[in-house]
Order: sequence, then C-alpha cells, then structure tokens
Amino acid sequence: MKSKNLANRNLFKIGFIVVIVLFVLYLIFNKFGLIKYYQLHSEINSIEKRIQDADAQIKQYDKDIKSLKNNDSKLEEVAREKFHMKKKNEKAFQFKDKKEK
Repeated sequence: MKSKNLANRNLFKIGFIVVIVLFVLYLIFNKFGLIKYYQLHSEINSIEKRIQDADAQIKQYDKDIKSLKNNDSKLEEVAREKFHMKKKNEKAFQFKDKKEK
C-alpha cells in the first residue's frame, strides 16, 4: 500500500514537473513569447531613438530658419557657401587642388 502510494506520488511529481517545463517552454517560444517580446522591445527602443534624433534635427532646422529670417549676414553666408552666389561687381576665384600621384 505504501509503495503504491509512494509510486503514485512520484508519478504525480514527475507529471507536475513535465507540465511546468512544457508551460515555461510555451511561454518562451510561442508566437507571443518572451523571445518575441524582447525583439519588439528592442525595436521600440530603436524607433524611439530615431524619433529623438529627428526631433533634435527639427529643432536645429527651426533654429537655422529663425537665424536666417532675423540675421542678414547669416543669410548672406548661406547664400555664398551653399548656392555660390556673389555680389555685383565681385569676382570669384575657384582654386583646384593638384592631384598627387
């Protein structure tokens, strides 16, 4: 009687452990498991970083626009550097670097 009761108890323990292990494996490897959760969490962090970078760039652009609207010397500097503009009666020289062999 005791050996049968002990065998049933051991069988119950083994069955319980198997069920727990299967449940943990299911939580880790299913379609919405922990692996997928960490992948999505990493993707969210990456996207949030890109958003912060874009926000910083937008703030810089707003600052540049405000500076160009309020400062004529800044506007002239940008026109000369980016668009190669010059004043009337002004000569522009272009220097070419010698190619080294």
